[in-house]
This record gives sequence, structure tokens and C-alpha cells, in this order.
Amino acid sequence: MKLVLMISLILAVAFSSFGQPTAAGVSHPTFDDAAAIRQKTFEKVWSTVNEKHYDPSFGGVDWKRVKEIYEPKAAAAVSDADFHNVLRQMLAELKLSHFGIHPPAAEMVAAQTGRGVTGIDVIMLDGVPVINRVDPGSSAERSGIRPGFIVDKIDGQQWQDVVAKIEASLAARKVTEAMRKVYLERTLEAAINGKPGGPAAIEVLDDGNKRLAFKVDRVPFNGEMSQAMGNFPPQEVIFESRRLPGDVGYIRFNMWVIPQMAKIRAALSELSGINGMVIDLRGNPGGVGGMAPGFAGHLFSKRVSLGTMRSRGGSMEFVVFPQKDPFTGPVVILIDHGTGSTSEVFAAGMQETGRATIIGSTSAGAVLPSVFEKLPTGFLFQYAVSDYRSPKKILIEGRGVFPDREVRKTRRDLLAGKDLQLEEALTFIANAAKGTGKSAAAGR
Repeated sequence: MKLVLMISLILAVAFSSFGQPTAAGVSHPTFDDAAAIRQKTFEKVWSTVNEKHYDPSFGGVDWKRVKEIYEPKAAAAVSDADFHNVLRQMLAELKLSHFGIHPPAAEMVAAQTGRGVTGIDVIMLDGVPVINRVDPGSSAERSGIRPGFIVDKIDGQQWQDVVAKIEASLAARKVTEAMRKVYLERTLEAAINGKPGGPAAIEVLDDGNKRLAFKVDRVPFNGEMSQAMGNFPPQEVIFESRRLPGDVGYIRFNMWVIPQMAKIRAALSELSGINGMVIDLRGNPGGVGGMAPGFAGHLFSKRVSLGTMRSRGGSMEFVVFPQKDPFTGPVVILIDHGTGSTSEVFAAGMQETGRATIIGSTSAGAVLPSVFEKLPTGFLFQYAVSDYRSPKKILIEGRGVFPDREVRKTRRDLLAGKDLQLEEALTFIANAAKGTGKSAAAGR
């Protein structure tokens, strides 16, 4: 078994399956064999939580009683899809992130490497899906789709119908509102991107709420992919850095995967002499936990801790070791409800050590180090092995990181081409450069 710490909430979202068909040509076990495999799988999931959950009290949940309730339901399941959904519902009783049942590794790899891309990023605002970003040079940009448009239909299907199945599952699993938004966003993006080949038929409501129809080509992703790490499949590696007005450095990346570290170092070298830095973690679901102190090492001149992981067997700190010639100017981190896991460790640690000011909206509150194990059914079981507490001993799970300066994204601003969160960051850094900006610690 390969252990990968801090696999993010949104990775779990992307991999979740609610009833996938069995591949053609695969032999089917007999009824008795299937029942035995399911029983063995149920026992593995329940006993793993019972033995390895970081909190022996399970947060007040009567885990033995949970077994009594869900074991008959698992035995009565009429399909693999129903059975795995029973397991998901059982794990949901813990009311924690990073516990889940996901498709086999081969299916996840196929899903990650065979996706189409349109260049559309979706965000839930005021209960509806809104185009958040359109990638420059993408087929979506060429089609005329703009940020701020409301997604109404995808391939002729109302957006509410696209997410209906997962909405029902989320209701049974009692997820937080932040997690619900992320699930819906990723489900809609998956429907928009689909498989490469044919175009996506997308109907939107424009700035005047007039209905417009677009055909957006789904093209294969031809960018860089990270390497698989055990049961953690390859991921798209998206990274950008540039100088903004006022000689401010800007860094944004989609996920904490190993290839990003070299890109971060190169960007920091190219951005030498800047007055401040903006690190954009909005929508970043996390990834490999050890990268958070690695990045922070380029921003501190002294050794610090970004927080502590605590398991049944002990604890471990996210220790930051200063690197040569660190950047010591003002740092602003942008966050939102899609900022999860490793991104929250980084944001909380940077905030509470006084090294960064946090701007945006409250993060996901999904920050439990976790691992994946293969189950007898072939599916993967993700479970948390420890909790995370910030440098000030605050439990971030279920709470999130609170911004020092709350600035909410609105559809009106997107339609106007404005990013008020980024604008606030630039204003803060400009004031800091003049000696009038407040430090993160002073702002709380």
C-alpha cells in the first residue's frame, strides 16, 4: 500500500462514482462470491475506521451502532453501485472530509487522461452556476462565452438535471455547504468538458439574462501531467506566474503536485525585485501535504511551523526550513470555498505566523491528511489518518480558514471583467510598500 498524505477533498469529488457500469469482457463473480466480497469489503472499511481513526471517540459518533445500522443495508444491496453508496453513507456519519469510496485506480487514471477541455471554469454564486473563468486561447474564448454568464443547459439538459443524482447523494451524506458547492461545480465542469471529439452544446444567460447558445469544441488536454503516486492518479499540471501592476508577483496553480515545486522556484527567481506577492489558491483543492512547508521555505527567513498533524500514534509538525535568499516582502493569499486541504494548511500557517494576509472568502474546511487503500471489490477507500491544527492550535476541519479581509465574488463583477479580490490584494501591497499597510496579525 502506498501512503500519500493530504490528498484533497476535491480530488475525492472528482473521483467519486455513483454507479458505474462494469466494463465489457470482465468476468462476473457468482452471487455467493459477490456477497462474500462485499462482506469482506464492509468489514475492511468499518474496522479500518475503528482501528485507525485519529480520534478514538469518533467525534462522539457511536461507531459500533453505525455498524449495526449499515451492515444489513450493505448485505441487502442489489448492485455494486448500491453497495458502495451504502459505504459512503456510513462514512458520512462521521461528518468529516477525506473519507470516501472511489472507483478503481485504472478507472480514475482513464478518467484523468481521457478528458476533454473547453477552457471553462464554473463557480456557484447565489445558487446558480456561473462562468468563473475562460482560459485565454481556449475554444470557449473563441466561441464568445464570457465570465459572468449563467450556465443554463449542457447538451440540452438543464443544469439542475445534470447534478440531480449527486444532489440526492449529497443530501444523504450531509456534506457542508462549501463541499456541496464544490461537488456541483466539478460535476458541471465534467459534463461541459466531456470526452474529446464533438462540441459541447452550452446554453447560457448573458448579462441581460438573454438566452444564448454556443457550440464549444472539446479538445484533448495536451499539457503536462504529474506522475501517479500509488493510488493517486496523474493530474493536470496548470501553473501561471506574472508581474502585475505595481511590480507585484502573481502565482497561481491548480493543485499541489510534485512538478509544481520546480515551477514555483523558477517563478520566484524570475520575480526577483518585486514589491509584494499574490498567491492565488482559489479553487485549489490541495494535494501533497509536504509541498506546503516546501513553498513556505522560500518566504521565511527563520524556521517556523505551519501547524500540526495528530494521529492515534503521535503527532508531526509541518516544519518550514528557510531557503536561500527567501522573499521577505508582503504576501497576500487569495482563498475561497474551493480552497481545500494542503491549500488550507498553507493559508492557515502563513496567516497565523503573521507572514501573509488572507483575502477572499472562507475556505472549504476540509483539511485531514488521508491515504487510499484498495478494497476487495477493487474500489478505493480514502480515510483520514490524522487531524490538522493550525499554529494557534485551531482545528480547521469543518471551520475553514477565515480571511483577514473578506471580499466576495459576484456575478456583476465577473460580467464587468473585475476581480475585486485581486484588486484588494494589489491595494494592500501598494499600501504596505508605502509603509501604511497593516500586517496580517494587526488586521485581526
